[in-house]
Amino acid sequence: MDKYLISIITVSICIGIYNIVAPQFHGIEKYTKAIGMLVVLCIIISPFKELIKAFDENGFENIKESIGDYDNGGSDEYNEIFKEYLNSFSIEEIKNDIYYVLDEKFEISNNDSEIEIYTDFADGYLKISKVQILLKGKAIFKNPYKIEEYFENQLSCDCQVLIK
Repeated sequence: MDKYLISIITVSICIGIYNIVAPQFHGIEKYTKAIGMLVVLCIIISPFKELIKAFDENGFENIKESIGDYDNGGSDEYNEIFKEYLNSFSIEEIKNDIYYVLDEKFEISNNDSEIEIYTDFADGYLKISKVQILLKGKAIFKNPYKIEEYFENQLSCDCQVLIK
């Protein structure tokens, strides 16, 4: 059931975002809305396909078992996809924050640094395990030990500052 609800919500959000972002041409918006509604309708009626299939194969005895198998079939797969998305989105946000702090606190521009972040999932939570900051250009003259100490204290993880 989780997979089913996530599918409906995800498609609805995507269609809503598309309708907001897409350019409004003369008369085309009604067709995009109609296609979006058809996609949502197809997702809504998709479990009935499994119900009919189960009835054709097994009669009434095993319908509940077949529907249960369909319902639990891909939950681990979607959890992994969600974890990967969360991980990639979070890493980009953390990098942006680190670039901002490097610029504001240490006067190191984005062009003079590269950041690599390593993460782990522990008990269902995303955890930063290590941050590597590569200094290049005029940033190589900054004190790497102060930068390491600052980010180790702020992020509670291992931080390495490398000089190119």
